[in-house]
Formats: sequence, structure tokens, C-alpha cells
Amino acid sequence: MSIVSLSNIYHSFGAEKLFQALSFSIEHNSRIGLVGKNGSGKTTLFNILTQNLIPDKGNVHKSKTAKISYLTQEPELDDSLTLKECVLQSRPDHIELSEQLRKAELKLAEDDSQKNLDHYAQMQQRFELAGGYHFNTEMKLVLTSLNFPQDVWNQKIRNFSGGEKTRIQLATILLQPFDLLLLDEPTNHLDIEMIYWLEKYLSSLNKPYLIISHDRHFLDNTVTKIAEIRNYSIDLYSGNYSQYREQLQLRLELQEKTFRKQQKKIDRMEKQIDQYRIWGRARDSEKMFVRAKELEKRLEKIERTDLPKKEKKIKLNFETEKRSGNDVYTFDDMSFGFPDNTLASNVNLRIFYQNKIAILGTNGCGKTTFLKLLNEEILPISGKVKKGASLDIGYYDQMHLELDDSLTVMQTIWQLVPNTPKGYVFSYLAKYGFTGDEVEKQVSVLSGGEKARLYLAKLIHEKPNFLILDEPTNHLDINMISYLENALLEFDGTIVFVSHDRYFIEKIAKKKWIFTSGTIKETSQKLDDLFFQKEKKKKTENSKPKSTENRKTNPFVLKKLLTTIDQTLAFLDSKTEKLDLCELEFSKQEIYNDRQKVKSLTGNIKRIKEEIEDLKKELDELENEYLELL
Repeated sequence: MSIVSLSNIYHSFGAEKLFQALSFSIEHNSRIGLVGKNGSGKTTLFNILTQNLIPDKGNVHKSKTAKISYLTQEPELDDSLTLKECVLQSRPDHIELSEQLRKAELKLAEDDSQKNLDHYAQMQQRFELAGGYHFNTEMKLVLTSLNFPQDVWNQKIRNFSGGEKTRIQLATILLQPFDLLLLDEPTNHLDIEMIYWLEKYLSSLNKPYLIISHDRHFLDNTVTKIAEIRNYSIDLYSGNYSQYREQLQLRLELQEKTFRKQQKKIDRMEKQIDQYRIWGRARDSEKMFVRAKELEKRLEKIERTDLPKKEKKIKLNFETEKRSGNDVYTFDDMSFGFPDNTLASNVNLRIFYQNKIAILGTNGCGKTTFLKLLNEEILPISGKVKKGASLDIGYYDQMHLELDDSLTVMQTIWQLVPNTPKGYVFSYLAKYGFTGDEVEKQVSVLSGGEKARLYLAKLIHEKPNFLILDEPTNHLDINMISYLENALLEFDGTIVFVSHDRYFIEKIAKKKWIFTSGTIKETSQKLDDLFFQKEKKKKTENSKPKSTENRKTNPFVLKKLLTTIDQTLAFLDSKTEKLDLCELEFSKQEIYNDRQKVKSLTGNIKRIKEEIEDLKKELDELENEYLELL
């Protein structure tokens, strides 16, 4: 039986038709990628599946007991909660059982009578059977893998950025019980290492999921079926995204051949009908008219095959007005970042004419800041940065801040060439998918995908010879990304870009610069070799300075204090792991037959928790002392 199924769905937004006679179902073993052009209705379909939206016509059937978890692109979180409280809300049963276990522990500490010991053992067993210890371990795994170390768990949601809130929502959804998982662009705001982790996490799930994504590698590694919204309905393909593209091409070719063959048959039958009628009139033969009528009935019964609509391909073309010099940028012992946070130091690299370089690193390492340095929005902290001659920079800002919300689509381009005819602007915008009334839309009401297309149109029209691109594939559908890739491959200038789209990186980049060990290094390694199954390092950077140069305090004192902080952190990690191991002992059924062991283990857990609290206080004092010295 399906978890959820749609039957004969019709839906429109105003005059815009989205679905017509659409039918679709999700089974218990489904791992499906949902694809289609921007505006085809992918997110609308998610809202119909979750019954947040009622279709104009058709039936939605959902199993009564099925729980659907839905990751949206716009997270709705309670800003007054801490990160940990927000995540724990996904498991109210865990919160209740944890509180009952805590009370039982306090009673046992006050009075270690047999009655209290039995009650505590019973609560431990209930907590373990409900997956309590497993949930704690899982929560730690998910949050740290999404770059939320334990030292930020008590921060309020309001203090996190928009991208971090999206990751918090992802963590919350992955940790709550569900029968079906719906993920709308889950790789947005994840760095490459996080994406590899999420792929592995989803692959280990024994629950069905449906994913909207423009990340082709991600779909290749996570789904076994592709559902494509096309011509107001859904077509299903077996296999991952790459296999779907092959099948789609074969299906379209077969459909076109079938159409051509059928058209020949129809033309032949129509000519035959006309001929019978001519003979009927010429010979005054009723028999000929009867044959014509019979053939007409056969013709009416033919189920017509439509000619597949060919996608209107967009030809992007980055032209340059002049060539730059051979040396585009030179960095000698360069450091950059902020006064209290050096992002990279001792950078010794060069950008040459026609280089295509991908900037890699974890979220927050400084990739976007480095692009701003190239765009001369910030200065280096130290060292030399030499900019080459004759550079015309085109900067693609992922937030599209250079677009003026008060203008229309038409005005955005026309202001670049105010003396050209209106027809030129119309034809130019049509290349980027803006036609008809769309050119009069206010920039402020455009969708993310529309803004990205308009921003590209504006950037290309400026004819730069050095492109600086910050997440250029965000909000673009897969077809548009493909057109952008082709344009960048043909571009005869220089490109430096940041992206988490691995297919895009491997196709465009000839070099990779990666943030590592406090600097930026050039590497020729494949992304899989760089990131896949890479062990997570302990993140102690939050308590470390990036540089101790030019300080009045003796550097030796700071270094010694940092060593002590590192040792304390390592000891705290060790104690936390020891606590996890002790608590996991309660997952063994046989332990409840040995009351003395339960009592001993309870005492150990209590003692370790006290030691952990003492270590946390000590760490706070050390960090405060360090900050005062700074």
C-alpha cells in the first residue's frame, strides 16, 4: 500500500496551469528525485502531498498513521529557543522520559533504597527502549556533521544566520520520527563535506524519501528513481539522475519516431478517405462512401501521439571587450580576514589569464571573503596583493544585492544601454527566459531563480574579462546550470568561483584552491579524494586565535595558555565519550538482572557528569583569561 498517492490532480495558480490529470504515488521503499524546470510546480507538489495545499481537482490519499517530515527552503523556527531546545522539540517523548529519568536519579542519590534502585532501573529500561541513548548519540552525530559543535548548542536561534537556520531545520527533521521524508533543495547552505555526509546518511535510512535538488551528483548518489514534471504531468524513470538523462533522450527520440510514423499513417488514411469520396461521386457509388465512413471511424479511434516539445535552449555567451594581462592576481605572504579573525595567512599563489579556479573549503572558512578581496571590497591584513592590468571584473554575488528592487526586469537591462531600441532589450531578455509580461515584473517580486537569471543577464551584458562567481548555480534549474556551464567553458577570460555543486566544479575548474591549515593551497585532487569519508577534525578554532603577532602580551604566555585550553578540551571530549559508553551499557538487557551493577554504573555516570561540569567551568575560566590577555 502506498504511503501517499495522488490521483487525477488538476491545479493552477490564476491563469498559470501547473498540473493536468497528474497521478503519482510514493511506496514504502521509494527513493525518488523530483526534477523539472523552475516554475513547473515541484514545491507545489510537495505542499499537495503534505496536504498543506488542496488541489483544484483530484484525490489525495495518505495513510492515516503516516507521518511526513518536510524540509522547506524557508525554515520556520522559534527564535527564542536555543539550538538544543529546538532540536529536542522534534522528540517530545525523549524530553518527557529524560525528565522522568533525571527525577529518578535524584531520588536514588538521596535514598539508595531497593525501591528507588528498582524504579531507576525501570526508568533506564524505558528510556533505552524508546531509543533515548541512541537519540543522544544521533543528535550529536547530526549536529556536529552539520557544523554545530557542542559549544554552540546553547545559543539562541536568533543568533544564527539564515543558512545556519536552514541546517538547523534539516537536523530537526532528520532526527524526528517520520514515515516519509520530503526534502526541498537540502544541499543549499551545505558545504561539500556536509553534502557527502548527508548522502551517506540518506543511503543508510530505511525510510522512503522524495528530493527536489539541482545537485546532479547528489541525485546520482541518493535516488533510485526520477520523477520529472513535464507537460503538466509526471513521468517516472528508473535509476539515478544520469540514467534518467539517458532514458529521457531515448524516450524523446522514440516518441518523435512514433509521431512521424503515425503522421504518415494518418496522412495515408486521410488521402484514402478523400479518394473513396472522389470515386463515390465519380461512380455514384454508395459503397465507396461507406468505405470512406468506415475509414473515418478507424481514424477517429487512433490514440494520437504528440510531438515531444523541444526545450527552448538558451545560448549564454560571455563576451569580452578587451583582453586582460597574463598576470591577473599575485599573492605574496598575504593574510586576510578581520581584525579579530584572520581567515588565511601565508598565501602565496598566482592567478593567470584564462585560469578557471574553484575555491573550496568548509562553511565559514572565508571563501566569500576571499572573493570580496579579489573584487577590492576589502584589503588584506598583511602581505602583498598585486592586481593585473586591464581587468574588467564581473562579480556574481549570491545574494544578488546589485539588483535594484525598485526597477522592472526591462529597466534593469535598459539602464545599461539607454540609447538602444526597446526591441533590442526585449530580444536580449528573451534569451534568458523573460518574455511577454514578465519583462514588466518588478525585481522585488521575482523568485530566486528569476533573480539569478536576471543577474546573469546583467553580468553578461557588462562584458567582463575576469569573472568572480559566488555560488552561481543557486536557484537555477538543472537546464539553466547546463547552459551556464557551456558558456563558462567557452569564455576566453579568467574565472574564480565558489560553488558546492560538485558536477559544476569538476566540469569548469582546471585548478582548485582549498582553505586548509590556516592558509590556501592549490590542489589537483578530485573532490571525492578531498572530501569523501574524510574524518571530522575536532573543531577548536572557536577558542583559538588566528594570529598572535603584534600583541603586547608575551606570545609565550598565550601559547602556553592555548596548550592548556587544548588539553582541557581533549580531556572534556574524553570524559564525554566515557559518559556515552556508560550510558550505552543500559542498552544491554542483561544489566537489569544485576542490581549491584546498575547501582555502580549509576554512580559512575553521576561522577562523570560532575567531572564534565567542572571541566566546562575550568574551560570557561581559561578562555576568559585568554580573552583578557588579548
